[in-house]
Amino acid sequence: MDSPMSIEFLPSVCPHDCPSTCALEVERLDEHTIGRVRGAADNDYTAGVICAKVSQYRERVHHPDRLMQPMKRSAAK
Repeated sequence: MDSPMSIEFLPSVCPHDCPSTCALEVERLDEHTIGRVRGAADNDYTAGVICAKVSQYRERVHHPDRLMQPMKRSAAK
């Protein structure tokens, strides 16, 4: 029987520029993929609570329509 895969949560911070400056815990599924995003419970200010924008960050980061490189202008403004 295979041993269960260990779940690894890495410390991170919110990428949004708001006054809360939330501390996050991000689940790493593999080298290039994140899983769940949750608030860090040891943050005194937010006490583990995060906003709706950041709670859905996995879908935003791994969305198939996400631009992976800057767009290049082909004509004059």
